[in-house]
Amino acid sequence: MAELSLDQKAEGTPFKFRWRYLIALIILVPVVAHLFFAVSRSPLTNYYITVDELRARAEQGNRLRVGAAVVPGSINWDRNTRALSFHLQGDAAHLPVTYRGFAPETLRDGATAIVEGELNAAGTFIAYDVLVKCPHAYVPG
Repeated sequence: MAELSLDQKAEGTPFKFRWRYLIALIILVPVVAHLFFAVSRSPLTNYYITVDELRARAEQGNRLRVGAAVVPGSINWDRNTRALSFHLQGDAAHLPVTYRGFAPETLRDGATAIVEGELNAAGTFIAYDVLVKCPHAYVPG
């Protein structure tokens, strides 16, 4: 059997490594691109939009999160049907919100609520989930 010289062994080695790098690159580029796209659209980077931003977009049928203060006197809760309705305060307009489910205990006039759902054709936000932000300072009672 003929022995290969060091020069001949060295010539074949980089070619194998180039294929490995190329295969790794072909696999990693789409994975990284997908992760970047997924993170840029995640709720962690776009937690919620304001009422005015929603009105400017007028996106019907798209699932969104909207956050704003609850308009005082607008909360209407029916325990029998578990129907909750209230308005969120924007700078230029109010957003009527309807929700079916249990009302959060901390939902009060002026509290910041974050609703996740869709805007319907009538301009009412149909919420699938209602979250209420905790106040910055503790208020007993």
